[in-house]
Amino acid sequence: MTRNVVLPEAWEPRVRAALADVRPDLAGCPLRHLGAGYESVALRLESEQGTYVLRFPRDENGAAGIACEARLLPELGGTLDVPIPAFAFTAPNPLGPGMFCCYPLVPGESLDEEEWHARGLLDEPGPVRQMADLLEAIHAFPVERARELGVPEADLRADFTEDLRLVRAEVAPLLPPDEARLLIAAYERYLADDAGFGGGPTLIHADFSLDHLLVTGTRITGLIDFGDVRIGDPDYDLCYLWPETNRRFVRRLQEHRGRPFDARLEGKLRFWELADPVSDVLHGIEHGMPDVRDEGVNLLTALLAPGRP
Repeated sequence: MTRNVVLPEAWEPRVRAALADVRPDLAGCPLRHLGAGYESVALRLESEQGTYVLRFPRDENGAAGIACEARLLPELGGTLDVPIPAFAFTAPNPLGPGMFCCYPLVPGESLDEEEWHARGLLDEPGPVRQMADLLEAIHAFPVERARELGVPEADLRADFTEDLRLVRAEVAPLLPPDEARLLIAAYERYLADDAGFGGGPTLIHADFSLDHLLVTGTRITGLIDFGDVRIGDPDYDLCYLWPETNRRFVRRLQEHRGRPFDARLEGKLRFWELADPVSDVLHGIEHGMPDVRDEGVNLLTALLAPGRP
């Protein structure tokens, strides 16, 4: 979630007018800000029929993501053991490009990383087993059908090759010299390892993080935020769990999946842990967000510090 998100001027009458065109019964219901990412903003709507989430794209990437979800999620939802967003409708977006979506609230709490640890959920037997089952089910979705539904394909080697050019030009000068050299070397090592790009692509959530796994008690009762869904390297669906949990948890998760936790996988996860704040630094530079840039630089400096395991 981004910070200090300001909704567009006169957002409420614009949203209510858009709702009146498709669901007049919802147009007068209470609305409140629920959250926002780089690509979309979400509102919570309370009605007599129940609670709904409205998501509005903020840019063309967000609009493309919602359009893709509208095609994919009805089919994917039937293959998973927990609820995911089931769009009630999409309609022209009054706050930006594309269409906005409306779906009944997916059950469960969205907890940040600290709360997952505080509640001991990572040590419970249920959540790790459920995560394993969810990942296996998502990755088992037929790739050809995903292509037919317009799910984009990720080329991580091409993407990170371009990022390396930007790292050299824009990110490295913001770091201490030793850390800058380590960061560039990490990119070069990852890109040179052919074995790391040898697996067949699958459907991936691509944003499989703790705050998107909704919890009731000690059970996962929902999975949200499919806006980044891609066809790509299935290992990438571990990249956010790696820094959010710990090495032991990821090993347990792989054991439940019947898949190896080896040096190759750990090397990829350690690289992606670095690449994530790099993307924040680049986003902050591109969009004039110095707080996002500086936070990414600080995290990179800590991750690259001498003596870090």
